Amino acid sequence: MLRARATLASAVAGGLVAGLLGGGLLVAGLVAPAGAAEATYDDPADATASLTDIRRVDIAHTTTKLRVVVGFTDLRRRSEAGPSGLTILIDTDKERRGAELGLSTGLQKGTDYQLMRIRRGRPVGEPLTCPHRVRLGFAGDRLTFDVSRTCLEEPARVRLRVKMRDEFDSSHPVVDWLRRPNSWTRWVLSS
Repeated sequence: MLRARATLASAVAGGLVAGLLGGGLLVAGLVAPAGAAEATYDDPADATASLTDIRRVDIAHTTTKLRVVVGFTDLRRRSEAGPSGLTILIDTDKERRGAELGLSTGLQKGTDYQLMRIRRGRPVGEPLTCPHRVRLGFAGDRLTFDVSRTCLEEPARVRLRVKMRDEFDSSHPVVDWLRRPNSWTRWVLSS
């Protein structure tokens, strides 16, 4: 369920990119209400074979940064078996098909992350060094991703596609999408 609300505050409190980009049709997002700077998406317990089932995604698009908080069923510091990862694709241009940026990150302590430019559905160039960071909050079962709007090239709106991949059994990985496979969130305007 989507809950979007306008905000007056200027500041409001990541699978592999290629796997997220491959296959499926794009689902067009709907424009969020005018002035919306925040959106929340609840996700059902539909990947119950994984502790890192996506349960909620909060988006805050302010004048200085984009913040994405992803909540999981049970985020753990160490994996008892295979690793799990998260990919967040960011679409900043309504006129261009697909994402312009993609974040790929592990979901265990000590894993690394990369933010890449995306062109024609593929990562291009070197990882970006513009201001961005990923924090894993094991006590709260969540990941927080912040990226500066300058890194995004100051878009008026953004929308996301979020995918988790758990490699507990690499012959049968568990994949969980926010909402539906290959779907986008609605557009979230900058505050």
